[in-house]
Amino acid sequence: MISRMLRQPHEIDWPPKGAAALDPAESYRRLGAAPLGRVLDADELERVRAAFDQLVAAHGVSGPYATIVHDSWRKSETLAALVPRLGALACRAIGADELVLFHDHLLHKPPRGEDMAWHQDFSYLPLDRPEGVTLWIALDDIDEENGCLYYLFGSERLGERRAAWGLQGEDDPRAALPPIEVPAGERGFPAATGAGCAIAHHVHLWHHSPTNPGERPRRSWALSWVGPQVRWSPRHAPHPRSAISPRQEGEALEADLPRVRL
Repeated sequence: MISRMLRQPHEIDWPPKGAAALDPAESYRRLGAAPLGRVLDADELERVRAAFDQLVAAHGVSGPYATIVHDSWRKSETLAALVPRLGALACRAIGADELVLFHDHLLHKPPRGEDMAWHQDFSYLPLDRPEGVTLWIALDDIDEENGCLYYLFGSERLGERRAAWGLQGEDDPRAALPPIEVPAGERGFPAATGAGCAIAHHVHLWHHSPTNPGERPRRSWALSWVGPQVRWSPRHAPHPRSAISPRQEGEALEADLPRVRL
């Protein structure tokens, strides 16, 4: 069943060529992800890297696979200034008229850390519906030598699956879902991404990143954009934002979150 839903090698055009390269929404529709090319110019990239390093030093939370800074756009004027343009890119990538930035985080994957298991981003969002997209931006050249993202294109069509980690006991609604079961011999598609370039991927798309086996840095910035009708659902998943400021089921998203309309 799972294998039949996944895109086969002959169906994968990555990065897209020809007309498909000019229409990220078409790639997103077919594969569940779309490479957007360069979204930060050289000057922007330099400034974002500087902000990244400062924020990681001041606010980074280290785990077994990465050091993370949550809600980084609130902590850096440099990052906040880029949010409207990045939101417009996310809208165009998925064919949306409007999106809201629910959350973002910086992620530094150090050399020889642990693998990040196959997962779906929606598993870790305290939201009532999977209407959204992750905009993932490489801040270094990221490839198979320093732990690039691997995708199973087409897996987003399988719907929500059991969270790969972080279940909160038997009453966690995610515990009753079918697990992510990667077919034997399937390693996924390595999505090498140049510094300053971005990928938009569906919140149900299965992806993972292996350890960073080399010495090169592996820095990235991920932004979770959601539809304007999405509501809070703390019961769906724990999250740093709802831990700091408790929310109610069905509560509207905050009015101060960045909102982009095309």
